[in-house]
Amino acid sequence: MPNQSVAANRINVFIVDDHSIVREGIRLLLEREPDIQVVGAVGSGEEAVEFLLESRPDVIIMDLGLPGISGMEATRRILERHPKTRVLALTMYTDDHYLLGMLDAGAIGYVQKQSAVSDLVQAVRVVSNGQSFLNPSATRTLIDSLRKPGERPSSNSTLTDREKDILQLIGRGQSSREIGRELCLSPKTVENYRARILGKLDAKNSSEAVSRAVRQGIIEPLP
Repeated sequence: MPNQSVAANRINVFIVDDHSIVREGIRLLLEREPDIQVVGAVGSGEEAVEFLLESRPDVIIMDLGLPGISGMEATRRILERHPKTRVLALTMYTDDHYLLGMLDAGAIGYVQKQSAVSDLVQAVRVVSNGQSFLNPSATRTLIDSLRKPGERPSSNSTLTDREKDILQLIGRGQSSREIGRELCLSPKTVENYRARILGKLDAKNSSEAVSRAVRQGIIEPLP
């Protein structure tokens, strides 16, 4: 009976990382814990979204640098469909725009791969209960970011989905004509969007707008 009780209360974890060695290493580490069970592991965001149509893990451990859609976008898509799922970011990135971007996407935990194994195990348990977890390094990154007043989102900086799409393409170096072709808009309409984006972000030019939006987690970091 005690064993059945432990099994029933296990935390079901799903791993998303594009390196098979990392996936298997995480699996082995977590499955040493009697209250944690790994129910699946994939190497891309698309696979994760597809798998989760059928599976309902308690916690998803999500890498950021994935082939295809990023960890941020995969997190958004998963939480749109399954808002009760808890996403824990596990990444090598230490920059604040990655941290803020994942939190904005809906992750409630953030652990860097340089952390101790005990941090990851603790994070899984904490986020499975719906509580937030940042390892000490991520906490320092967040505090430092909040101390940069020039990088905080202003009250009028919220961009529409269309404006975010356009700014993301601007960040990739595409011209107004190229963006218009991709989004079925006229170049003039794209220019109007560009002007509104600069105004909302209080940016002098497109480069400053892109940089500010990435740091604020409004758009995804550029590859």
